[in-house]
Amino acid sequence: MTGTSRIREPEEALEQDRAPHLSYSRINRYLTCPEQYRLYYLERLRPKVESAALVFGVFVHVALADLFRSGVDPVETFRREWENLKAAELRYNKRESWEDLKDKGERLLEKFLREEVPKIRKVLGVEQKFELSVSSLDLPFIGSMDLVAEVDGSTTIVDFKTAASAYEDHEVELSDQLTAYWLAGPQAQNVALCVLVKTKEPRIEWHRAKRNPDALVKYLAKVRLISEDIAAGKFYKRPGRWCSYCDFLPVCLGDKKKAQDTLVKIA
Repeated sequence: MTGTSRIREPEEALEQDRAPHLSYSRINRYLTCPEQYRLYYLERLRPKVESAALVFGVFVHVALADLFRSGVDPVETFRREWENLKAAELRYNKRESWEDLKDKGERLLEKFLREEVPKIRKVLGVEQKFELSVSSLDLPFIGSMDLVAEVDGSTTIVDFKTAASAYEDHEVELSDQLTAYWLAGPQAQNVALCVLVKTKEPRIEWHRAKRNPDALVKYLAKVRLISEDIAAGKFYKRPGRWCSYCDFLPVCLGDKKKAQDTLVKIA
């Protein structure tokens, strides 16, 4: 990847050119704000300038996938990809810069190689795609699992996250994403988030969880309800704190000029 036009989150890349379907990311976006869902998936609006934090996370995912797929040094992969964006226009927050994120990415991946890789044995799948046909759903449910491997002796489905701060325990216990992965890989003994925290002193945190049959049934019921609302065209604004970092805020505020300046409709 050498330009921001090619940068997509893993599940967005998986969904491209697919027939109608459901996924964790689609359901989660609708739950955040139905109008955001409409503008993203139906109007197909995207920011003209990518968020540096999003690009950083994508490149860390690429580096880790290449490590587990081919044994490629993730630090070198990240360094090469990030160097290609030195002159690119990205949206940085007030406390970040190209140099700052380069340093954090390299240090996080060096720490991962040194401390976490020895815990991971027998890789069973990397960016493993799945498609589920569920009798209660009218559309297939698709997704992609970052890693399936033996971690500390247990078969574990792992989702890698980059974050500015640590995750709370309740975020993991209630994570719909981990529930979706358990549906896709019921043979696993654990599902886990591996969070690469890009603080001044890099931290890597593992959050493991399990899901019982009741949790799976409740999640599928939620997916069914949301999918019915989407099919019925029930799109409305759901204001909240997320509005402050939503790319589509100018649209909701009726600021046509800012919307034209910051957003683009993709094919």
